Amino acid sequence: MNNNDNHKFEKMTALALFLLSLIVLAGFIPIGSVGFFRGVAESVLKGMGADTVSVGSVSVVLWTGLRVKDVNAYKRINDKGDGYRVGVARADVRCNLPGAAVALAVNPNVFKTDRDIFREAYEKPFELAGDVFGAAASLRPVKKIALRGVGVCFTGKGQTGVSVSGAEVNFGRDGERALSGRVSAGEAVIPALAKVEMFNVKVSVDDKKLELTDGGGTVFGGKLRMNVSVDLRQSKILSGEAFIGGLDLEKFCAGTGFSPGSLAGRMDIDARLEGGSPVRLDSVKANGFATVTNLTAADLALQKAPVVNRLSRDLRRLSFSRVKGGFTVAGGRFHFKEIVGVGDVLKFRSAGWVGFDGKLSQDFEGELSRDFVAGLPKLVRNSLEKTESEGGRFKCRFGGTFHKPRVEVDRSVYDRAIGGFFRDIFK
Repeated sequence: MNNNDNHKFEKMTALALFLLSLIVLAGFIPIGSVGFFRGVAESVLKGMGADTVSVGSVSVVLWTGLRVKDVNAYKRINDKGDGYRVGVARADVRCNLPGAAVALAVNPNVFKTDRDIFREAYEKPFELAGDVFGAAASLRPVKKIALRGVGVCFTGKGQTGVSVSGAEVNFGRDGERALSGRVSAGEAVIPALAKVEMFNVKVSVDDKKLELTDGGGTVFGGKLRMNVSVDLRQSKILSGEAFIGGLDLEKFCAGTGFSPGSLAGRMDIDARLEGGSPVRLDSVKANGFATVTNLTAADLALQKAPVVNRLSRDLRRLSFSRVKGGFTVAGGRFHFKEIVGVGDVLKFRSAGWVGFDGKLSQDFEGELSRDFVAGLPKLVRNSLEKTESEGGRFKCRFGGTFHKPRVEVDRSVYDRAIGGFFRDIFK
């Protein structure tokens, strides 16, 4: 090969290396999208069942993945106002796009577009999660998935229901068929029941099971700790435990509308989850123990019931050093075998149930202190069963709801009152 041929070969080699460098470099340069990619993303989401959808922008980086910003979608479930909105400020998928394209070409059914994914997310979210995570894990080129600024708000019959805001999701590959990472949320609200703030939990998931471990957050001023295992195929809680320490009852009542009047004190709850569906609260099964310290109850609907006021209006404000009781959860109700309360004016024992919907049924036995009984009218004192400490005991039953309770006094109270009245007459 002469010098001219060598010179030409060097030029061709340099040009080839330069072009190859440009191709490699281009693979790391984001391709912004105002039109085409954004339109594709919106079309895909509508094809998955969204009624309305908007996407701010899509950036594609050939060798590292893609980024989608400002995604908002709405799904209407029926004409009764049931539906939900979901928003994502930013979604990053770290993957080798050419490799992912090859994987999809080999197995085009990994992600099906003929399903109403948005409806499935509403009706059977955990089964769908198993499908989605299983599909994502099967795509080997996918390395990491990160979502920022996630929010979901459900509506039921036109009213705002469960909502999650300020959430972040980070997942990475964990072996052949699983993903693991962490999920956090600024706030998660279940109306009339709970509001969890600054929630954070480790997550491990495959197409069959979801594991939530080292979960933590705050619930109305109390500290939450939790671990839960869920069967995604059956949407069933396999096991779990939850502990809330120092829940502020005043914040709880203000945040849930639990009852008219006010409660103050701190509650500790320790529970073990035993089954049920995580998306149907009335199906959850659990057992546990609750303790309230330094409880003050004032002007609750129960305390303002006519029969209580006839006994004494001083009962409209009561304090207890401690109230405690074991419970089981089933059928959307807390079942208490016995609740025991200790206070200066009133000690009590109670058994029955309290529903998630605010309904209640409790058999109540109270014991009023000697000093309190001494200040009652004679007819009222006569209605109480005398105790060894010279106090007064009574029985009654609570029903109805916390907002509109019914108080049924035990027949023995009336019998003692009438008997005492006639004894006083014929003395």
